[in-house]
Amino acid sequence: MALIELSPEETTAQPGPGGLPPAYVYRRLGLLLGALLVLVLGGAAPPQSLLWRHVAFLPLRDADFTAGDGQVYALDFTTDPPTIKAWSGRTGRELWEISGPAAADGPYAINARIPGLVLVNVRRSTTVLDSRTGTALWNSTTQLTPLGTGTGLITTERFRPGTEYDQESGDPGILYGTSSDVLHTEPALSTTLRGVDLRTGRELWTTTVPGSISTSWSGTALVVFSSDRIAVRSPSTGAVLRERRLDSDTAGQVWAETVGPVVLLHHGAYGEDEQIVAYSLDTLDEIWQQEQPDSEGSSFGCTGMPCLRSRDDLAVLDPGSGAVRWRTDGTVDLEAFGDAVLQVQAAGDPRAVVDRRTGRTLVDLERWTISTPLPDDRGLLLMRAEAGAGLVLGVLPTGGTQVQLLGRVPGGTVPCRADTDVVVCQGDSGVDLFRYLS
Repeated sequence: MALIELSPEETTAQPGPGGLPPAYVYRRLGLLLGALLVLVLGGAAPPQSLLWRHVAFLPLRDADFTAGDGQVYALDFTTDPPTIKAWSGRTGRELWEISGPAAADGPYAINARIPGLVLVNVRRSTTVLDSRTGTALWNSTTQLTPLGTGTGLITTERFRPGTEYDQESGDPGILYGTSSDVLHTEPALSTTLRGVDLRTGRELWTTTVPGSISTSWSGTALVVFSSDRIAVRSPSTGAVLRERRLDSDTAGQVWAETVGPVVLLHHGAYGEDEQIVAYSLDTLDEIWQQEQPDSEGSSFGCTGMPCLRSRDDLAVLDPGSGAVRWRTDGTVDLEAFGDAVLQVQAAGDPRAVVDRRTGRTLVDLERWTISTPLPDDRGLLLMRAEAGAGLVLGVLPTGGTQVQLLGRVPGGTVPCRADTDVVVCQGDSGVDLFRYLS
């Protein structure tokens, strides 16, 4: 919790002649105790509380909005192409307004999580904007993936002519293709990876590998999976830091993922009978194997940790040994939350934060109906609607054991959007902008 300045005086209070401090010292202590009582007792904070303050009302009735890098962004689809607007999260002042890229009929999204930049995605293309001015810096016509280091990854594939998949045919079979909207019935002949500077688009490195590949970002390195090897590469230079050749008997359907300290290689179709082989991310040494039975179409999800899915539940595995640690009750999905686990019900409602080793409940979240992660894994923004009270919001810091109540938004609707210090909530006639202290 950030420190709150409760009084502008800079001098240290000294006792008066009778040994009592001046009156303004009591006022300071009273305000401080009030703030502590809000935190300790967990009482419902009013709309203008010590934990957040209302900054501005933004007249956004028919626009999508998001928050990031201390600013608020809106997409107005009533114009063609859509209009993009930005406001200061500190003052609510409009900063800029531009015409976005042509939307056509493709999905349109904004990534505002990168300091100083805004990434506007339309289908497979990405336009990079300066977040302070809205100036278009450069454009990638194929998919651009931020790597979290000021570097982006662009992937392009080369396929044998005549292997394009006829979507109207509905023919079954494995399909290949990640960098364009065209799917193919055969793996790529080769795949080229290019590391670029996110701000300028300048190429930092390039490499071409045989066949189709998939990639995963570990948080510090780029993990590249191909048909015959796993390679860990530097995001800034593309240099191979570690590499492991795979056995020749890995032919067939293989898909891979990076989960915390391990790399998981799945041999078999997703959700069917498969073998899971785990490798240490640090060394790429094989550390365990597990058999994944056919989950019979199970829709349970497990993100950020190794799990086995069955038709009825999820089994959480020890990343170092592959042993089963605990099982769910068959009603929740699991998401890594710091060193703990967030349980989410099928409708998206948060249920609890539990211990990753034992499954023991650490924080009960049954009263909340929506959760959204804060940037940089700082915590969760929690929301619930209360009759006659509008929308109630709270924050659960990563590693915390108690939800910090923020306040209420009269007439607010879920979901709100959150940045590290900004919350924006949709109301009846616009969007309310708040700043919070946590």
